Amino acid sequence: MKKLNLLLTAVVLSCATLALAQTEKGVVMIGGTAGFDVQFEDSDNIVGLDVSPGFGIFVIDNLAVGADLTLQVVKSGDVTSTSVGLSPLARYYFGTGNTRIFIHGQFGYLTSKVDFGGGNDFTSSGGMVQVGPGVAFFLNKNVAIEGILAFTRYGGDYDYSDLGLRIGVQAYLSGE
Repeated sequence: MKKLNLLLTAVVLSCATLALAQTEKGVVMIGGTAGFDVQFEDSDNIVGLDVSPGFGIFVIDNLAVGADLTLQVVKSGDVTSTSVGLSPLARYYFGTGNTRIFIHGQFGYLTSKVDFGGGNDFTSSGGMVQVGPGVAFFLNKNVAIEGILAFTRYGGDYDYSDLGLRIGVQAYLSGE
């Protein structure tokens, strides 16, 4: 019986160590998120797609800092806007185990080319801030599927905000 208790204790401690290793100092996070949204207007529907590959490093346990590259296409009728941006980011994770809640924040700069379909194209630039809660579902020690409810504010020539669900995959790599 003592051997069984000792074995169970070792298994529990090993699992706890694996859960903590996911977001400990020095772990590198590589992956990305994608978002898709549709807005229905009386005159035109607006369809948007963006992908954001990125990376981060945990500077202390549960706190990652890094950057995302944002690639975005928005279409409304004959008008298409294509944007590219770079955004520093920070994330703080709460709890332990296979499901982790986090707070995500990033700010950056986007450059957009607007094509009106008949000429008069122009380029626009402006700032971007994104914040929101997220959840990471760890499939194993190194891979998580995540969702973020993100509020994004864009500034510049055209100021607008949006609230959307972003889905992504992250790999968590340690030196071990």
